[in-house]
Amino acid sequence: MSRNRITVLNISSTIILQGLAFVSGPIFSNVLGTNNYGIAAVYLTWVQLASTIFSLQAVGMLAVARVNYPVEDQEKYQSSVFSLATIAYLAFSLFTISILLIASKWFDINIYMVCLGLAQGWGLYCVTAMNGKFSYEFKAGRNFVLSVSTSALTIGVSIILINLFPKQSNYWGRIIGQSSVYTVIGIILLIYIISKGKTIYNRDYWQFTLPLTIPTIFHLLAYIVLNQSDKVMLQKIVSNSSAGIYALACAFSNLLISIYYAFNNSWVPYYYEYTRLDKIDKIKKHSNNYIELFTVLTVGFIFLSREVFHFYAQESFWGGTDLIPLFCIGNYFVFLYSFPVNFEFYNKKTKMIAVGTSLAALANIVFNYVLINILGISGAVIATALSHGLQFGFHLISARRIKEIDYPFEIKQFIPGFVFVCLACGVYYCTKDYWYVRWGIGAVLGVYIIIKILKRKEIF
Repeated sequence: MSRNRITVLNISSTIILQGLAFVSGPIFSNVLGTNNYGIAAVYLTWVQLASTIFSLQAVGMLAVARVNYPVEDQEKYQSSVFSLATIAYLAFSLFTISILLIASKWFDINIYMVCLGLAQGWGLYCVTAMNGKFSYEFKAGRNFVLSVSTSALTIGVSIILINLFPKQSNYWGRIIGQSSVYTVIGIILLIYIISKGKTIYNRDYWQFTLPLTIPTIFHLLAYIVLNQSDKVMLQKIVSNSSAGIYALACAFSNLLISIYYAFNNSWVPYYYEYTRLDKIDKIKKHSNNYIELFTVLTVGFIFLSREVFHFYAQESFWGGTDLIPLFCIGNYFVFLYSFPVNFEFYNKKTKMIAVGTSLAALANIVFNYVLINILGISGAVIATALSHGLQFGFHLISARRIKEIDYPFEIKQFIPGFVFVCLACGVYYCTKDYWYVRWGIGAVLGVYIIIKILKRKEIF
Protein backbone atom coordinates (compact mmCIF):
# COMPACT_ATOMS: atom_id res chain seq x y z
CA MET A 1 0.00 0.00 0.00
CA SER A 2 1.42 3.40 -1.01
CA ARG A 3 2.35 6.04 1.55
CA ASN A 4 -0.36 8.42 0.30
CA ARG A 5 -3.06 5.73 0.51
CA ILE A 6 -2.00 4.75 4.03
CA THR A 7 -2.01 8.41 5.06
CA VAL A 8 -5.47 9.04 3.59
CA LEU A 9 -6.99 5.95 5.26
CA ASN A 10 -5.38 6.73 8.63
CA ILE A 11 -6.54 10.32 8.44
CA SER A 12 -10.07 9.19 7.53
CA SER A 13 -10.12 6.62 10.34
CA THR A 14 -9.12 9.09 13.03
CA ILE A 15 -11.44 11.82 11.77
CA ILE A 16 -14.35 9.37 11.85
CA LEU A 17 -13.52 8.15 15.35
CA GLN A 18 -12.46 11.48 16.89
CA GLY A 19 -15.08 13.39 14.91
CA LEU A 20 -17.92 11.44 16.51
CA ALA A 21 -18.82 14.38 18.75
CA PHE A 22 -18.94 16.70 15.73
CA VAL A 23 -21.06 14.42 13.56
CA SER A 24 -23.51 13.60 16.33
CA GLY A 25 -23.58 17.08 17.86
CA PRO A 26 -26.60 18.52 16.00
CA ILE A 27 -28.50 15.24 16.36
CA PHE A 28 -28.09 14.93 20.12
CA SER A 29 -28.29 18.64 20.91
CA ASN A 30 -31.65 18.70 19.11
CA VAL A 31 -33.19 15.75 20.96
CA LEU A 32 -31.57 16.37 24.36
CA GLY A 33 -31.77 20.17 24.69
CA THR A 34 -29.20 22.36 26.42
CA ASN A 35 -29.73 20.94 29.93
CA ASN A 36 -29.59 17.22 29.13
CA TYR A 37 -26.83 17.75 26.56
CA GLY A 38 -24.80 19.44 29.29
CA ILE A 39 -25.32 16.45 31.63
CA ALA A 40 -24.20 14.00 28.92
CA ALA A 41 -21.15 16.15 28.13
CA VAL A 42 -20.02 16.29 31.76
CA TYR A 43 -20.59 12.52 32.09
CA LEU A 44 -18.24 11.97 29.14
CA THR A 45 -15.60 14.05 30.93
CA TRP A 46 -15.62 11.58 33.83
CA VAL A 47 -15.50 8.66 31.38
CA GLN A 48 -12.37 10.08 29.76
CA LEU A 49 -10.87 10.61 33.19
CA ALA A 50 -11.42 6.97 34.20
CA SER A 51 -10.16 5.70 30.85
CA THR A 52 -6.95 7.67 31.25
CA ILE A 53 -6.10 6.82 34.86
CA PHE A 54 -7.39 3.30 35.45
CA SER A 55 -5.87 1.75 32.29
CA LEU A 56 -2.38 3.00 33.26
CA GLN A 57 -2.10 3.92 29.56
CA ALA A 58 -0.15 0.67 29.29
CA VAL A 59 -0.48 0.43 25.51
CA GLY A 60 0.55 4.06 25.12
CA MET A 61 4.13 2.97 24.47
CA LEU A 62 3.38 1.06 21.26
CA ALA A 63 5.49 3.37 19.13
CA VAL A 64 8.40 3.32 21.60
CA ALA A 65 8.18 -0.50 21.85
CA ARG A 66 8.53 -0.76 18.08
CA VAL A 67 11.92 0.93 18.42
CA ASN A 68 13.06 -1.17 21.42
CA TYR A 69 11.80 -4.67 20.56
CA PRO A 70 12.15 -6.76 17.37
CA VAL A 71 9.19 -7.22 15.03
CA GLU A 72 8.60 -10.83 16.09
CA ASP A 73 8.06 -9.72 19.72
CA GLN A 74 5.49 -7.03 19.00
CA GLU A 75 2.32 -9.15 19.32
CA LYS A 76 3.55 -10.69 22.59
CA TYR A 77 4.33 -7.23 23.94
CA GLN A 78 0.93 -5.87 22.91
CA SER A 79 -0.91 -8.85 24.43
CA SER A 80 1.00 -8.53 27.70
CA VAL A 81 0.49 -4.81 28.20
CA PHE A 82 -3.14 -5.00 27.05
CA SER A 83 -3.65 -7.54 29.84
CA LEU A 84 -1.82 -5.25 32.27
CA ALA A 85 -4.16 -2.38 31.37
CA THR A 86 -7.28 -4.51 31.79
CA ILE A 87 -6.21 -5.96 35.16
CA ALA A 88 -5.34 -2.49 36.47
CA TYR A 89 -8.62 -1.04 35.17
CA LEU A 90 -10.69 -3.77 36.82
CA ALA A 91 -8.91 -3.31 40.17
CA PHE A 92 -9.32 0.49 40.14
CA SER A 93 -12.98 0.18 39.10
CA LEU A 94 -13.85 -2.20 41.94
CA PHE A 95 -12.11 0.09 44.42
CA THR A 96 -13.97 3.14 43.06
CA ILE A 97 -17.36 1.44 43.20
CA SER A 98 -16.72 0.31 46.78
CA ILE A 99 -15.80 3.83 47.91
CA LEU A 100 -18.76 5.41 46.12
CA LEU A 101 -21.21 2.88 47.58
CA ILE A 102 -20.11 4.00 51.04
CA ALA A 103 -20.15 7.69 50.08
CA SER A 104 -23.65 7.39 48.58
CA LYS A 105 -25.05 7.25 52.12
CA TRP A 106 -24.15 10.93 52.57
CA PHE A 107 -23.92 12.24 48.99
CA ASP A 108 -26.20 12.09 45.95
CA ILE A 109 -24.28 9.62 43.76
CA ASN A 110 -25.88 7.69 40.90
CA ILE A 111 -24.03 4.38 41.11
CA TYR A 112 -25.62 3.09 37.88
CA MET A 113 -24.17 5.99 35.93
CA VAL A 114 -20.78 5.36 37.55
CA CYS A 115 -20.80 1.70 36.48
CA LEU A 116 -21.80 2.59 32.91
CA GLY A 117 -19.06 5.22 32.80
CA LEU A 118 -16.41 2.80 34.06
CA ALA A 119 -17.39 0.20 31.47
CA GLN A 120 -17.35 2.79 28.70
CA GLY A 121 -13.97 4.11 29.84
CA TRP A 122 -12.38 0.69 29.47
CA GLY A 123 -13.95 0.17 26.03
CA LEU A 124 -12.83 3.64 24.96
CA TYR A 125 -9.29 2.78 25.97
CA CYS A 126 -9.37 -0.49 24.01
CA VAL A 127 -10.62 1.20 20.84
CA THR A 128 -8.11 4.06 21.10
CA ALA A 129 -5.22 1.65 21.76
CA MET A 130 -6.14 -0.56 18.81
CA ASN A 131 -6.52 2.53 16.64
CA GLY A 132 -2.92 3.46 17.56
CA LYS A 133 -1.66 -0.10 16.98
CA PHE A 134 -3.06 -0.24 13.46
CA SER A 135 -1.67 3.23 12.66
CA TYR A 136 1.87 2.40 13.76
CA GLU A 137 1.74 -0.92 11.92
CA PHE A 138 0.48 0.86 8.75
CA LYS A 139 -2.66 -1.33 8.69
CA ALA A 140 -4.83 1.51 7.50
CA GLY A 141 -7.68 -0.67 6.19
CA ARG A 142 -8.29 -2.33 9.57
CA ASN A 143 -8.04 1.04 11.26
CA PHE A 144 -10.73 2.41 8.97
CA VAL A 145 -13.13 -0.51 9.59
CA LEU A 146 -12.73 -0.22 13.38
CA SER A 147 -13.38 3.53 13.37
CA VAL A 148 -16.40 3.40 11.06
CA SER A 149 -18.08 0.53 12.93
CA THR A 150 -17.51 2.10 16.37
CA SER A 151 -18.83 5.48 15.30
CA ALA A 152 -21.87 4.18 13.42
CA LEU A 153 -22.93 1.81 16.19
CA THR A 154 -22.52 4.41 18.94
CA ILE A 155 -24.67 6.97 17.15
CA GLY A 156 -27.30 4.44 16.03
CA VAL A 157 -27.77 2.71 19.38
CA SER A 158 -27.85 6.04 21.25
CA ILE A 159 -30.58 7.45 19.00
CA ILE A 160 -32.72 4.34 19.45
CA LEU A 161 -32.35 4.38 23.25
CA ILE A 162 -32.94 8.15 23.61
CA ASN A 163 -36.37 7.70 22.05
CA LEU A 164 -37.23 5.05 24.65
CA PHE A 165 -36.71 7.39 27.62
CA PRO A 166 -38.99 10.26 28.74
CA LYS A 167 -37.82 13.68 27.55
CA GLN A 168 -36.75 14.92 31.00
CA SER A 169 -34.32 12.01 31.44
CA ASN A 170 -33.50 11.02 27.86
CA TYR A 171 -29.81 11.67 28.50
CA TRP A 172 -29.81 8.07 29.81
CA GLY A 173 -30.28 6.87 26.24
CA ARG A 174 -27.12 8.70 25.19
CA ILE A 175 -25.14 7.37 28.15
CA ILE A 176 -26.28 3.74 27.82
CA GLY A 177 -25.85 3.82 24.04
CA GLN A 178 -22.21 4.88 24.27
CA SER A 179 -21.38 2.57 27.14
CA SER A 180 -22.88 -0.59 25.64
CA VAL A 181 -21.17 -0.19 22.26
CA TYR A 182 -17.72 0.61 23.64
CA THR A 183 -17.91 -2.20 26.18
CA VAL A 184 -18.84 -4.87 23.62
CA ILE A 185 -16.21 -3.70 21.12
CA GLY A 186 -13.63 -3.55 23.92
CA ILE A 187 -14.29 -7.20 24.81
CA ILE A 188 -13.91 -8.24 21.16
CA LEU A 189 -10.62 -6.34 20.84
CA LEU A 190 -9.25 -7.83 24.08
CA ILE A 191 -9.98 -11.37 22.83
CA TYR A 192 -8.38 -10.54 19.48
CA ILE A 193 -5.15 -9.11 20.87
CA ILE A 194 -4.61 -11.89 23.46
CA SER A 195 -5.33 -14.62 20.89
CA LYS A 196 -2.65 -13.10 18.63
CA GLY A 197 0.04 -12.58 21.27
CA LYS A 198 -0.85 -15.38 23.70
CA THR A 199 0.90 -13.56 26.53
CA ILE A 200 -0.76 -12.18 29.65
CA TYR A 201 2.21 -11.60 31.93
CA ASN A 202 5.79 -10.88 30.92
CA ARG A 203 8.05 -9.33 33.53
CA ASP A 204 10.37 -7.68 31.03
CA TYR A 205 7.52 -6.03 29.12
CA TRP A 206 5.81 -4.79 32.27
CA GLN A 207 9.06 -3.42 33.71
CA PHE A 208 9.75 -1.61 30.45
CA THR A 209 6.23 -0.18 30.23
CA LEU A 210 5.34 0.96 33.75
CA PRO A 211 8.15 3.52 34.35
CA LEU A 212 7.23 5.19 31.06
CA THR A 213 3.45 5.03 31.26
CA ILE A 214 2.91 6.16 34.86
CA PRO A 215 4.11 9.71 34.04
CA THR A 216 2.01 9.49 30.88
CA ILE A 217 -1.08 8.93 33.04
CA PHE A 218 -0.46 12.23 34.79
CA HIS A 219 0.11 13.90 31.41
CA LEU A 220 -3.19 12.60 29.99
CA LEU A 221 -5.02 13.23 33.24
CA ALA A 222 -3.79 16.81 33.25
CA TYR A 223 -4.71 17.10 29.58
CA ILE A 224 -8.28 16.06 30.35
CA VAL A 225 -8.43 18.57 33.21
CA LEU A 226 -7.03 21.19 30.87
CA ASN A 227 -9.71 20.52 28.26
CA GLN A 228 -12.70 19.56 30.42
CA SER A 229 -12.47 21.63 33.62
CA ASP A 230 -14.07 24.56 31.80
CA LYS A 231 -17.31 22.57 31.25
CA VAL A 232 -17.44 21.39 34.86
CA MET A 233 -16.68 24.89 36.22
CA LEU A 234 -19.24 26.50 33.91
CA GLN A 235 -21.82 24.01 35.14
CA LYS A 236 -21.06 24.89 38.76
CA ILE A 237 -20.50 28.65 38.41
CA VAL A 238 -23.11 29.46 35.75
CA SER A 239 -25.57 26.67 34.76
CA ASN A 240 -26.13 23.34 32.98
CA SER A 241 -27.38 25.27 29.95
CA SER A 242 -24.19 27.34 29.74
CA ALA A 243 -22.16 24.15 29.93
CA GLY A 244 -24.31 22.68 27.15
CA ILE A 245 -23.90 25.72 24.86
CA TYR A 246 -20.17 25.75 25.53
CA ALA A 247 -19.89 21.98 24.99
CA LEU A 248 -21.59 22.10 21.58
CA ALA A 249 -19.45 25.03 20.38
CA CYS A 250 -16.40 23.16 21.69
CA ALA A 251 -17.46 19.94 19.94
CA PHE A 252 -17.91 21.87 16.69
CA SER A 253 -14.51 23.56 17.04
CA ASN A 254 -12.91 20.25 17.92
CA LEU A 255 -13.35 19.13 14.34
CA LEU A 256 -9.93 20.79 14.03
CA ILE A 257 -8.65 18.60 16.87
CA SER A 258 -10.01 15.55 15.05
CA ILE A 259 -8.12 16.62 11.94
CA TYR A 260 -5.00 17.21 14.05
CA TYR A 261 -5.25 13.73 15.62
CA ALA A 262 -5.70 12.24 12.16
CA PHE A 263 -2.66 14.05 10.78
CA ASN A 264 -0.59 13.33 13.90
CA ASN A 265 -1.38 9.60 13.79
CA SER A 266 -0.18 9.55 10.18
CA TRP A 267 2.78 11.89 10.72
CA VAL A 268 4.34 10.30 13.84
CA PRO A 269 5.16 6.83 12.40
CA TYR A 270 7.05 8.44 9.51
CA TYR A 271 8.62 11.09 11.75
CA TYR A 272 9.94 8.44 14.15
CA GLU A 273 11.27 6.38 11.25
CA TYR A 274 13.05 9.43 9.77
CA THR A 275 14.46 10.22 13.22
CA ARG A 276 15.72 6.67 13.70
CA LEU A 277 17.45 6.83 10.30
CA ASP A 278 18.77 10.38 11.01
CA LYS A 279 17.04 11.84 7.94
CA ILE A 280 16.75 15.38 9.33
CA ASP A 281 16.35 16.92 5.88
CA LYS A 282 13.21 14.86 5.28
CA ILE A 283 11.83 15.81 8.72
CA LYS A 284 12.23 19.53 7.98
CA LYS A 285 10.78 19.28 4.49
CA HIS A 286 7.69 17.31 5.48
CA SER A 287 7.12 19.26 8.71
CA ASN A 288 6.98 22.54 6.75
CA ASN A 289 4.37 21.04 4.44
CA TYR A 290 2.47 19.73 7.47
CA ILE A 291 2.46 23.12 9.22
CA GLU A 292 1.33 24.93 6.07
CA LEU A 293 -1.51 22.46 5.46
CA PHE A 294 -2.87 22.59 9.00
CA THR A 295 -2.58 26.40 9.13
CA VAL A 296 -4.60 26.81 5.93
CA LEU A 297 -7.23 24.36 7.21
CA THR A 298 -7.49 26.26 10.51
CA VAL A 299 -7.92 29.62 8.79
CA GLY A 300 -10.47 28.19 6.37
CA PHE A 301 -12.37 26.65 9.28
CA ILE A 302 -12.51 30.02 11.06
CA PHE A 303 -13.85 31.80 7.98
CA LEU A 304 -16.59 29.25 7.29
CA SER A 305 -17.52 28.49 10.89
CA ARG A 306 -20.29 31.05 11.52
CA GLU A 307 -22.73 29.92 8.85
CA VAL A 308 -21.90 26.23 9.19
CA PHE A 309 -22.45 26.35 12.96
CA HIS A 310 -25.86 27.99 12.49
CA PHE A 311 -26.77 25.11 10.18
CA TYR A 312 -25.20 22.60 12.56
CA ALA A 313 -26.84 23.72 15.83
CA GLN A 314 -30.28 24.68 17.06
CA GLU A 315 -30.86 28.40 17.55
CA SER A 316 -30.82 27.93 21.33
CA PHE A 317 -27.10 27.06 20.98
CA TRP A 318 -26.15 30.03 18.76
CA GLY A 319 -24.80 31.92 21.76
CA GLY A 320 -21.62 29.90 21.25
CA THR A 321 -21.06 31.02 17.63
CA ASP A 322 -18.52 33.79 18.24
CA LEU A 323 -16.54 31.59 20.63
CA ILE A 324 -15.39 29.39 17.76
CA PRO A 325 -12.43 31.53 16.53
CA LEU A 326 -11.11 31.66 20.12
CA PHE A 327 -11.44 27.88 20.35
CA CYS A 328 -9.44 27.66 17.12
CA ILE A 329 -6.52 29.59 18.61
CA GLY A 330 -6.37 27.13 21.49
CA ASN A 331 -6.62 24.21 19.06
CA TYR A 332 -3.79 25.63 16.98
CA PHE A 333 -1.60 25.72 20.09
CA VAL A 334 -2.44 22.01 20.59
CA PHE A 335 -1.17 21.35 17.06
CA LEU A 336 2.02 23.32 17.70
CA TYR A 337 2.74 21.61 21.00
CA SER A 338 2.64 18.20 19.31
CA PHE A 339 6.04 18.85 17.71
CA PRO A 340 8.03 19.08 20.96
CA VAL A 341 5.87 16.44 22.68
CA ASN A 342 6.36 13.85 19.92
CA PHE A 343 10.10 14.49 20.23
CA GLU A 344 9.93 14.02 24.00
CA PHE A 345 8.00 10.76 23.61
CA TYR A 346 10.60 9.44 21.17
CA ASN A 347 13.31 10.18 23.75
CA LYS A 348 11.21 8.61 26.55
CA LYS A 349 11.03 11.89 28.52
CA THR A 350 7.53 11.19 29.79
CA LYS A 351 8.16 12.81 33.18
CA MET A 352 8.76 16.21 31.58
CA ILE A 353 5.66 15.76 29.44
CA ALA A 354 3.61 15.12 32.58
CA VAL A 355 5.08 18.13 34.40
CA GLY A 356 4.36 20.53 31.54
CA THR A 357 0.79 19.42 31.01
CA SER A 358 0.07 19.40 34.76
CA LEU A 359 1.27 22.99 35.09
CA ALA A 360 -0.93 24.00 32.16
CA ALA A 361 -3.94 22.23 33.73
CA LEU A 362 -3.43 24.03 37.06
CA ALA A 363 -3.10 27.34 35.24
CA ASN A 364 -6.33 26.58 33.37
CA ILE A 365 -8.26 26.05 36.60
CA VAL A 366 -7.03 29.40 37.93
CA PHE A 367 -7.73 31.18 34.63
CA ASN A 368 -11.18 29.58 34.46
CA TYR A 369 -12.12 30.65 37.98
CA VAL A 370 -11.09 34.24 37.35
CA LEU A 371 -12.31 34.67 33.77
CA ILE A 372 -15.61 32.75 34.03
CA ASN A 373 -16.64 34.98 36.94
CA ILE A 374 -15.77 38.05 34.85
CA LEU A 375 -16.68 37.05 31.27
CA GLY A 376 -18.87 33.96 31.63
CA ILE A 377 -18.64 31.47 28.74
CA SER A 378 -16.10 33.61 26.83
CA GLY A 379 -13.82 33.54 29.85
CA ALA A 380 -13.70 29.74 29.76
CA VAL A 381 -12.58 29.74 26.10
CA ILE A 382 -9.91 32.40 26.67
CA ALA A 383 -8.64 30.54 29.74
CA THR A 384 -8.17 27.32 27.78
CA ALA A 385 -6.41 29.08 24.87
CA LEU A 386 -3.99 30.79 27.29
CA SER A 387 -3.28 27.47 29.02
CA HIS A 388 -2.55 25.70 25.74
CA GLY A 389 -0.17 28.54 24.87
CA LEU A 390 1.70 28.02 28.15
CA GLN A 391 1.77 24.29 27.48
CA PHE A 392 3.37 24.80 24.07
CA GLY A 393 5.98 27.17 25.52
CA PHE A 394 6.97 24.75 28.30
CA HIS A 395 7.35 21.75 26.01
CA LEU A 396 9.26 23.76 23.43
CA ILE A 397 11.85 24.72 26.07
CA SER A 398 11.91 21.16 27.44
CA ALA A 399 12.48 19.55 24.03
CA ARG A 400 15.36 21.89 23.22
CA ARG A 401 17.09 20.85 26.47
CA ILE A 402 17.22 17.15 25.53
CA LYS A 403 20.87 16.17 25.04
CA GLU A 404 20.64 12.76 23.30
CA ILE A 405 19.72 14.11 19.86
CA ASP A 406 19.12 17.61 18.51
CA TYR A 407 15.58 18.94 18.40
CA PRO A 408 14.95 19.25 14.62
CA PHE A 409 12.41 22.11 14.67
CA GLU A 410 12.93 25.86 15.02
CA ILE A 411 10.59 28.43 16.52
CA LYS A 412 10.64 30.42 13.28
CA GLN A 413 8.80 27.51 11.62
CA PHE A 414 5.79 28.10 13.88
CA ILE A 415 5.52 31.91 14.11
CA PRO A 416 4.12 32.69 10.59
CA GLY A 417 1.31 30.14 10.93
CA PHE A 418 0.27 31.35 14.38
CA VAL A 419 0.23 34.98 13.23
CA PHE A 420 -1.85 33.99 10.20
CA VAL A 421 -4.42 32.25 12.45
CA CYS A 422 -4.66 35.28 14.76
CA LEU A 423 -5.15 37.60 11.78
CA ALA A 424 -7.90 35.29 10.51
CA CYS A 425 -9.71 35.66 13.85
CA GLY A 426 -9.53 39.44 13.48
CA VAL A 427 -10.93 39.25 9.96
CA TYR A 428 -13.75 37.01 11.20
CA TYR A 429 -14.90 39.49 13.84
CA CYS A 430 -14.68 42.40 11.36
CA THR A 431 -16.70 40.59 8.68
CA LYS A 432 -19.32 38.70 10.69
CA ASP A 433 -22.10 40.18 8.55
CA TYR A 434 -20.24 39.71 5.25
CA TRP A 435 -20.16 35.96 4.74
CA TYR A 436 -19.17 36.26 1.08
CA VAL A 437 -15.89 37.94 2.06
CA ARG A 438 -14.91 35.17 4.46
CA TRP A 439 -16.10 32.35 2.20
CA GLY A 440 -14.33 33.93 -0.78
CA ILE A 441 -11.01 34.02 1.07
CA GLY A 442 -11.60 30.47 2.27
CA ALA A 443 -12.19 29.29 -1.30
CA VAL A 444 -8.94 30.91 -2.50
CA LEU A 445 -7.00 29.26 0.32
CA GLY A 446 -8.60 25.90 -0.48
CA VAL A 447 -7.57 26.10 -4.15
CA TYR A 448 -4.06 27.18 -3.11
CA ILE A 449 -3.44 24.21 -0.79
CA ILE A 450 -4.93 21.70 -3.25
CA ILE A 451 -2.56 22.95 -5.97
CA LYS A 452 0.39 22.67 -3.56
CA ILE A 453 -0.52 19.07 -2.65
CA LEU A 454 -0.98 18.08 -6.31
CA LYS A 455 2.38 19.61 -7.26
CA ARG A 456 4.35 17.80 -4.56
CA LYS A 457 2.22 14.60 -4.94
CA GLU A 458 2.18 14.21 -1.16
CA ILE A 459 -0.30 15.28 1.54
CA PHE A 460 2.59 16.59 3.66
